[in-house]
Amino acid sequence: MKYERGCFGIFNQDTIKEPPLVLLDGGIEHRCGEKYDFQNDKRPGYEGYLFQYTLEGEGCFEQNGNAYTLKQGKGFLAKMPENSRYWLGDCEQGWEYLYLHFKGSAVFPFAERIRELSGGVFALRQNSAPVRMIIELQQRLVSGERLARYEGGEFLYCFLCAFLRELEEPESPGGSPMIKNAVRIMEEEFRQTISVESIAERSGVSPEHFTRRFCNEMGMTPIKYLTGLKLQAAMNDLLNTDDNLESIALRNGFANGNYFCKVFRKSVGQSPTQYRRQRRYFIK
Repeated sequence: MKYERGCFGIFNQDTIKEPPLVLLDGGIEHRCGEKYDFQNDKRPGYEGYLFQYTLEGEGCFEQNGNAYTLKQGKGFLAKMPENSRYWLGDCEQGWEYLYLHFKGSAVFPFAERIRELSGGVFALRQNSAPVRMIIELQQRLVSGERLARYEGGEFLYCFLCAFLRELEEPESPGGSPMIKNAVRIMEEEFRQTISVESIAERSGVSPEHFTRRFCNEMGMTPIKYLTGLKLQAAMNDLLNTDDNLESIALRNGFANGNYFCKVFRKSVGQSPTQYRRQRRYFIK
């Protein structure tokens, strides 16, 4: 993806007091043959979170005594302040990176989950959604555009969702044909009585091998993905029809109404009847 170097700052014009998502600054920089070294426990006035991602060359990052070389496609998410450090190493090419600095109470659950999955150091494809989003925003702002009120928070929420989704469901170039076909089968036939075993058989592999491959590529078990498709369709039926629970259950691939209610309560936290009553009351 083509880009030009440059940094931007965000003058926050939101009228909400203490907004939960605040974009502070960011950009694309190139460092080479200079002093570039930051200790993140000694940076007063630079609170929040720092996302930094290598576009070319390499840099170094250390966190909790573990040191990492960040080559192209790798980056870190640091919380300020914390016991971590990043610096320019000895790479002759230097370090070209993009970064995003942000803060806010709503950032915390995203950041904790991201750091739980990645340990603070991650790998992303350069054409992945979160990387593209930052580059596109950076190009807008360094060319002289400005963000509308609340747009910084809007962007940050979308970026964090995309980042987390990329870590939980990493996209290979199109994914493997077997798993792509399995997902297609599930999405087209989830209302029928299909099982993981039958999908594995149609894929020509054992259920164990199929489940392992599906988890690696999709970030969840096939039964969880399949159940999610059924529940989503059942939720729509609860809100848009007056059909009884047995009919909704059978139409959406559940064995019977009792099993549907059990799965629904476990996944949603309330019974289908409670869900329908509460939401249809507000809809009307």
